[in-house]
Amino acid sequence: MQPLESEPMRAEGVGKSGSNIDINSTLKAGPFLSTHPQSKREHYWELFWEHKHTTVTLCFVFWSFGTCVAFLGPTLLDLGCKTGTVFSTMSWVFFSQSLFILLGSACAGFMLKRFSADMMLLVGTTMMTVSMASIPLCDALWALAIVLAVMGFFMGTIDTVANVSMICIYGKDVSPFLQAIHFFYGVGAFLSPMIAQPFLLNEDCSPFIFNNTEPLFPEEQNETQPAATLEEARSMTHIDYAFLIMALTMVPVVALAFSLVGKKHCLRLLGGDTHDLEGKLSKEYQNMGESEAHCGSDRVIRSQFQVTIVTVLSALLMFLYDGLQAAYGGFIYSYAVKGPTKFRKSDAAYLNALFWGMFATGRLLSIALATKLSPSFMLFCNIIGCSAGLLLMLALRYSHVMLIVGTCMLGIFMSSVFPTALSLTEQYIHVTPATTSFLVFGAALGEMSMPVIVGHAFDMSGPASFLVTGMVLCFISIIVYMSLWLVGLTLLKPDSTPGIMVFFAKYMPGTVQKMEGENTSLVNQNVQYYSRMHTSLSPSPEEQDGTVNIVKKECETSH
Repeated sequence: MQPLESEPMRAEGVGKSGSNIDINSTLKAGPFLSTHPQSKREHYWELFWEHKHTTVTLCFVFWSFGTCVAFLGPTLLDLGCKTGTVFSTMSWVFFSQSLFILLGSACAGFMLKRFSADMMLLVGTTMMTVSMASIPLCDALWALAIVLAVMGFFMGTIDTVANVSMICIYGKDVSPFLQAIHFFYGVGAFLSPMIAQPFLLNEDCSPFIFNNTEPLFPEEQNETQPAATLEEARSMTHIDYAFLIMALTMVPVVALAFSLVGKKHCLRLLGGDTHDLEGKLSKEYQNMGESEAHCGSDRVIRSQFQVTIVTVLSALLMFLYDGLQAAYGGFIYSYAVKGPTKFRKSDAAYLNALFWGMFATGRLLSIALATKLSPSFMLFCNIIGCSAGLLLMLALRYSHVMLIVGTCMLGIFMSSVFPTALSLTEQYIHVTPATTSFLVFGAALGEMSMPVIVGHAFDMSGPASFLVTGMVLCFISIIVYMSLWLVGLTLLKPDSTPGIMVFFAKYMPGTVQKMEGENTSLVNQNVQYYSRMHTSLSPSPEEQDGTVNIVKKECETSH
């Protein structure tokens, strides 16, 4: 045994989060230092406590993101009155915001190589707040479209930056933390309509703009009309106050992002610990796409074909479910009023709030579930739950109760698809900023295109097409998920959680062995994971069986 050195030793080790951290910094965390093995709860709590400032900031950044996503739906009629635009034309503001979310998410992956992630968060949240406060100044559709385009670009930027930041900080343990920031997205999306509700006139001004234009819901003309002319409707709406209140609630988020930038700057000026992870994030982003060993990754280098297959399948899954989320959240009100159930407008508004409330609840539950279940199993449950909810609503489409139950099921099961799919992708391949940008790009493309497709089908084929389109998307997603899972079987590391693979390995070992033995380009680099190194002793049959080794490893990690 070598004697200990007299001087304090600084060494770089691999932290539990999968990142390079200072060993001395780890030893200073006295409350977490113990001789007994860590439980999963203690492990995740230690990770959070180590990066609490960045994590809390990212959570509230996503809260602002959710606020900006959900405010358009309930305020669309009032914005139409304010800008003097018919309802059918107002749908273009959705397109304007979604298109620039798409562009922002695509550009963010490349911008991360040049700019600090903390600075991008600060600029993004500031511009979102300014654009929200500028909406009351927009009295024309073109001005509103420009403001929403600016807002959308920075929304896409912080979407990519926040997800990349979480992956960079927590590595293979990212799943519950991704669920956490996306829960705050759901909270923002739920509270935004609640803030706007007291100030809404909620009247379609299309008949006032063109005398021959029919109102949006002609079957409810017998309800009380609060205004008789366009000018009267403009004077009666107080929607400007809602936008100002939402902008004020986003100011503390800007302050949090500023504190993150200021903390790093002060550490540099005061000669602080430059080995701290939060102080090295900018450099790590630059290296993240260049090294497969970044953040302590111990996976072998994947071929470009393998990375492409996993990335495309994951992006397609996000495209389908983010598109379904945007379409359902945007058209459930119209379907409830004009569909077979014939809800009153006031009740339909509560149904819309119920969807977003269940969406936020589902993401809260997913934080705890992500520490117990593998991403592959969670994603499987999400897809089956969404399919079951839509199937029930379609089969019993005249039932008010089933529409409510189905909406709750969709909100809960759809809520964690994006963060879970992102966590699953991180298990299979090395996720770089460019990869994350492509995944967010796919999700944003779904949010932009699916409402247009569903809206066109709704107008041409009637309300029944709303649920049929959703059911088709769910069936396609089942095929995509199974393809992704089969590819993932060939890429699993021995220390990763195999999820539902354990079930098949336990009850159908022959099937899994046959799948692993297929001679395809997907498995030619990963044979070492399923056939262990030979020793001088003859290995037992169990040691030759890669599937049994995986199940053994699963049991060891669970204890």
